[in-house]
Formats: sequence, C-alpha cells, structure tokens
Amino acid sequence: MKQLLKVWPWVKPYWIYLAGALAGTVLSVGISLLIPLQTARVIDEGIAKSDGELVRSTVLFMVALILAGVVVSATTSAMAVRMAFNTITDLRRDLYGHAQHFSFGNLDRLTSGGILTRLTSDMTKVTTILTMGLAFIAQTPLMFVGALIAILSIDASLLIIVLVMIPAIGGLVWYVLARSGVLYDAVQNRLDRLNTVLQENIEGTEAIKAFVRQDFETEQFDEVADDLAHQATIVNQLVAALMPTLIAISSLGIAAVIWLGGNNVIDGNLSEGDLVAFISYMAMVTMPMMMLAFVQPLISAAGASMARIDQVLQEQPEVPQAADGIDLGAQLEPGDIRFENVSFAYRADDADDTLDNALTSINLHIRQGTTVAVLGATGSGKSSLVHLIPRFYDTSEGTVYVGGIDVRRLSKDSLRRNVGVALQEPQLFGGTVMENIRYGRPDATDDEVFAAAKAAQAHDFITAMPDGYNSLVEQQGANLSGGQRQRMAIARTLLVGPAILILDDSTSAVDSETEEQIQRALEPLSNQTVILVAQRISTALGADEIVVLDDGHVCAHGSHRDLMESSPVYQEIYRSQLGETVQ
Repeated sequence: MKQLLKVWPWVKPYWIYLAGALAGTVLSVGISLLIPLQTARVIDEGIAKSDGELVRSTVLFMVALILAGVVVSATTSAMAVRMAFNTITDLRRDLYGHAQHFSFGNLDRLTSGGILTRLTSDMTKVTTILTMGLAFIAQTPLMFVGALIAILSIDASLLIIVLVMIPAIGGLVWYVLARSGVLYDAVQNRLDRLNTVLQENIEGTEAIKAFVRQDFETEQFDEVADDLAHQATIVNQLVAALMPTLIAISSLGIAAVIWLGGNNVIDGNLSEGDLVAFISYMAMVTMPMMMLAFVQPLISAAGASMARIDQVLQEQPEVPQAADGIDLGAQLEPGDIRFENVSFAYRADDADDTLDNALTSINLHIRQGTTVAVLGATGSGKSSLVHLIPRFYDTSEGTVYVGGIDVRRLSKDSLRRNVGVALQEPQLFGGTVMENIRYGRPDATDDEVFAAAKAAQAHDFITAMPDGYNSLVEQQGANLSGGQRQRMAIARTLLVGPAILILDDSTSAVDSETEEQIQRALEPLSNQTVILVAQRISTALGADEIVVLDDGHVCAHGSHRDLMESSPVYQEIYRSQLGETVQ
C-alpha cells in the first residue's frame, strides 16, 4: 500500500471521481448492512407470527434495497473506471516524457525492455487495482466496523467466536500479502528480462538466421520463460493455498455460532431471526478479509509495479540540462572542438559504480572547417570519444569545448542542433522515406530533401522504389538493405545542416565507391567540421587529419604522410588493410 500511495499525485486531478466512488461505496455498505435486519424481521415478525402482509412488504423493501445497491454499485464502478484510466493515461504520458530526457547512460542500465514493461504490463496492473481494488479497499473497514457493531447489538456472548476468527484470518492474509509482494517484484524483473530477449531476437532476426542460431536462441528464450514460469508458479501457489484455508476457518466459525447460538435460541435468549442475522453479519466481518485473498495478488502486483514505475520516475538524467544554457547558435565558431585532459568511463548496472576507463587523458584540438578521421580497432574508444561532443555522455574527468565553450554550459538542444550524428546502426521509423529524411527538419522543402539524399548517394535507390520518396519504410527499415538504411540516415543528418557532422562508422555497410562519392559530396561544405569514425583506413585517407586511438588513448595524430613516417600503430593498420609495404 505504501508503494501504491505514490500514484496519488496523478489521482489528485480526478478527485471528484474518486470522491464519488468513495461516497457510492459508503452508500453500498449501508444498503448491505440493512438487508440482514430485514431478514430477521421477516423470520421473527412475519413467518413466526404468520403475518403474510408483513412478509410481502418487507420482501418488497429488500428487493428495492437490492436494486438500489445495483444502481449504486454500477455508478461507483463507472466513476472508478473514469478515474483509473485518466490517472493511468497521465502517468504513462509522464513516464514516457521523463524517459525521453534520459541520457544514453540511463538507457544502458534501465534497458529498453525494462522501460517497455513499465509502460505496458506495470501500468496495466496499477490500472486494475485502481479500477477494481480501490472500492474494495475502502469498503473493507466500513463493512467490518458496521457488521461488528451489529453483532454486538444482537448477542455479545457470541462475540468471542468472531474475535478468534479475526486474528486467524487477518494474520494469514497479512503473511501472504507481505510474502507475495516480494515475489511479484521478482516476477516483474523476470518479465523485463523476457521482453529484452524478445526485443533482441526480433531485431536480430537476420543475424540469427545468418549464423544458424535459431536453436540457441530458442533455448535461451525457453530458459528465460521457464524462469518466469517458475517464479510465477511460486507466488500463485502461495495465493492458491490461502483461500481453502480461509474457507475452512470461516466454516468452523459458522459451525460454532450455530452450536452456541442454537443453545441460546433454545434457552429463549435469542430469536431465530437474530441467529440468521448474526451469521450474515459474521460473514460480513470475515468475508472482506477473505476477499482480500483474491484482491491481495492485485495489490501486491500493483504495489511492485508502482515501485518499478517510480524507480524510473526518480531516475535523473546522467547528463543534466545546463541552467540558463548558452545558445550555441549565437557563437561565431561553433565547429571548433577541443578535448582537455578528458577521461571517460561507463557506469555499471549499479549507478554508483563505474567500469574501467574507455578514454584516458585525451587532449585534442579539431579546428573548424576541417575533416578529421578517428581511426582505431574495435573497442579503442572511437564512438565514446565522439559521443562526448553532443553530450550523449558526460566526461568523467576533463572538459570538452565546442566553439570555445564547455559543453556542460550549453543548452543541450542548441548543442545537438549544431552537432549532427549519423550512427553505424541507424534508427528508421515507420512512415515514408520523405518523413524519415525530414525527421530532424520537418519544415524542409522537397528540393532540400532531394539535395541531401543526392549528397548521401541515396537519391537513385529511393527513386527506384515503387513510390519513390513516398514509399513506406517498414519497422526498423526492414525493407531496406544495411547500406540503404545508412545512406538514408546520412541524408537525414545532412538535411539538418549541422556545424559539426559526425559520421560514426555510418558508411560501414556501403561499398568503397559509394563511400568515396559521399565524401566528395561533403567537400563543398568548407565551413562544416566533419568527423569520420572508421575502422577502414580507406575512409581516413582523404581527411585533413587522422587521430589514431589505441585502448582509449590518442597514440598518434596528424596527416596520412606524417603518420606513415611516425606511427607504428598506423603503419600496422595500413599494412594489414591495404597489404602495402610501408616505404
């Protein structure tokens, strides 16, 4: 319940529906408490005294009470549903909006599968408890107290039976509630893992088939699914065992009341109608506690889900927005970049821990209007280096300057509008080719889109598609080749016209001739700073300067000619890729 109370800020705007639902619950409880009194009256004053008119009038009154209860319950449910779905819509919108501001580091730890589970499965569980469980939670204490008062007014000598049953039932339900809360949290964590595996497998279908790993992936999925099923079985077995036990306790209580109460009826201390009413009220005392056995899995699951949702809401972006951030567009030289004593390490799953440095003591100056290639083996830190420029991550030590200003003092939106990044694995969206290229500049003209596509060497294959620029792009660009996706992503970045253009190995799936054509198309952009991240040395040969990374360090930088004379690492790369002897 403590976790569920965290949803209150989103419930509060819809308090009128909540108040109506709670008022309806009070009225419904009142109606329920009246019916056993009418039953006792029919038995003692109608049937026992052969008063048919009293029987008819009392039964008609009971029918009216029942019908009124139906109307009240239906109205209460409608208000609860309206409150619940408005609340969850706002909560889901806020969670999604909050996640949009996460840095790459936040997403590395939380994973897309984990966030997806929170936006879907966890939200559904909270919705269920708001829709079905809220009225029950409010009804339980009212029904309990009202029925207990009625029991005292009928025969206080039988109260001892109820007082024995209450702690037995309450203690058992409380134990299951406390135990199942932990277990449901474990179930949701395993569901996160299942969603992550599913997402990876769906997105990696081509690689799975290419390497004939279907059996391996099936085994991996089965393992995760079995783990989820095992954990879910444990918690549901616990809950399933609760209800038969509670029914047995309740049945023993009723038997005790009939035995002791029957003796009171025989002795003339209690009427038959009051005995029937007593049993009805005793059920009203114990039944809400027993029904909690049904509702408690919903409460436990919703509490665990709300805690997981709150975990994401409390997560703060690792790369914070600068207070009064400077607009880079007002600067004279936005393309000038400097790294001063920069070191960087990724955070581990525990946000307080870090891994070994990906970059160490980087000092580098990239002048505006130059083309710089960043070369190195896989894992040398190339992507880590360029991701610090648009602040996808922040440095662990040292400072990155753009236009002479510490990037941490710049408005993130302004910085990223001036830094265009085309990634090796481009993200395309459902929609047309035109919409995908216009993604960063929705107001771009058709001619501007065509020009960007031509520069990225994408125009020809786009116009060859059935509907040209109006052709639909399937999810993740599944109907395009890797090279076509990369060229569309480059066109999208070029259309923005950034002062700094970063091609992060974004031509790896493109043939050498097309790559050369793309680089020639960039040459007229003399005022633009271009950074080419590459593993192929052919990509770097035309650059003004080449930066060679090795194990997170800048081991050499300079022109191709200089590096061929001074850098053994560069010479080895050149020799291994081009097969030419260093002169």
